[in-house]
Amino acid sequence: MSKQYNTRQTLLIKIRDQYDDSAWEEFTDFYRPYIYRVVQNFKNIQTVDRDDIIQDVMLISWKRLPTFEYNKDKGGFRYWLGKVTQNAVYAYWNKTQKNTFFKETDNAQQLQEGLDPEIDKICLDEWKKYIVEKAWESVKKQFNKETLEAFERLSSGEKGEDVAKDLNLSANSIYVYKKRVLAALQKEIAYLDE
Repeated sequence: MSKQYNTRQTLLIKIRDQYDDSAWEEFTDFYRPYIYRVVQNFKNIQTVDRDDIIQDVMLISWKRLPTFEYNKDKGGFRYWLGKVTQNAVYAYWNKTQKNTFFKETDNAQQLQEGLDPEIDKICLDEWKKYIVEKAWESVKKQFNKETLEAFERLSSGEKGEDVAKDLNLSANSIYVYKKRVLAALQKEIAYLDE
């Protein structure tokens, strides 16, 4: 597991102190890219507006996380962050009047009832992609270039014999490399997703 994420388990406790700059920096570094991925799925949000919305999500998080109580039965932190992001997008649309759909009372009330199942799916899908990317960033630092190349080429469907020949290694070594990298990647994904 990556040392830089070892404190992530206690991050929600640490950021209860709104003025703990290092905890908030860690929170921002970890979650901002994920929030960006979710926001980019809203079709009517232009690229130039995404940073404003993300800033709104971060500000809301800063204000509300000191009283946030983690409850896995209610969907946990990722669900809460998805809900905050969804509401920030809708509020931004309302504020800038870019979408008249949200001016209708029925729709506005519906938005307050809970996370739209489609948005929930987007959040979950983006979380999975994001965690895999974060895990890969961490895992690739643990292996040499040759091992990573063997893993990537085998994972992309190349034949082991061809990869072994190109890298001047035995076929058995190539498959052992792949197995080691895959095990490390799965472990890191499980850790980050926890």
